[in-house]
Amino acid sequence: MKLFRDMSESEMKNSTRSLVFGFYVFLFLLAGNNFYYLIFDKNLISTFSIFTIGILLTFGYELILNKRKTT
Repeated sequence: MKLFRDMSESEMKNSTRSLVFGFYVFLFLLAGNNFYYLIFDKNLISTFSIFTIGILLTFGYELILNKRKTT
């Protein structure tokens, strides 16, 4: 019994693209927050906010790529 269906080739490519995009989002948010902390000695945004923004943008971008391909 399968719980999830297999991903198509285009869905796998879209997933990889969105994961790379999400990685760069995390990278820039953490770098920006770190530089802000070094200059002003306080955080620009919380780590929970960075995590939430990164996850939402990663999955949102994958959803957009998958919907754009089917329409």
